[in-house]
Amino acid sequence: MNRADWAVRHLPEMTAGLRPALRAHLVHTLRPDDLAAAVAVDDTARPTGLHLHDVTRDGVPYVGIELAGGLGALMHGPRVVAFGATRVASLRRLAEQDAAGARTGLDKALLGHWSSAPFDHGVMETSEFELRADGTGWSLLANLGGEWVARLTWRCPAPGLLELRTEDGQESRHRYLVTAAPVASVTFEEPVEFCHQYAKSG
Repeated sequence: MNRADWAVRHLPEMTAGLRPALRAHLVHTLRPDDLAAAVAVDDTARPTGLHLHDVTRDGVPYVGIELAGGLGALMHGPRVVAFGATRVASLRRLAEQDAAGARTGLDKALLGHWSSAPFDHGVMETSEFELRADGTGWSLLANLGGEWVARLTWRCPAPGLLELRTEDGQESRHRYLVTAAPVASVTFEEPVEFCHQYAKSG
């Protein structure tokens, strides 16, 4: 299957994987003051173009997605590699760096988007976070009062230990265990955004 056919076939899963990062970016940037506005913000950007990079990792090509509103993302399957201005979608260099990256100091099992929603029984808030292979990411807390997003950096200084540093310099450490059954999930001894358990969703 050539890259164009692969991209067309997998575009729905890539755009689904992109939505949480897009929403977090818009909430962080626009800071809507109510949940209804936060839910609506991710409708402001639509895909307007694709860049099929001649770079692969584990047999999966890198695809850049341009979005209306001056935004762009680089995807590796459903995983967000980078998100930002439109030009991010066209930067082959980012794809090459991600493909060649040794993931030193990072636990590959933690890469991707995680949500507490499957475990939020009877609570009025939910949390999400996304960890990227370049050591960056974001976390989100949503409740009836609104949504809050923090950009962060991450690393694993020891096996089973996640270190997060927010953009305002706050550092926290969280012991964790990743399991694969019945769904891919991670459980933290110390909560991340007030939740102890998350399911992988991208």
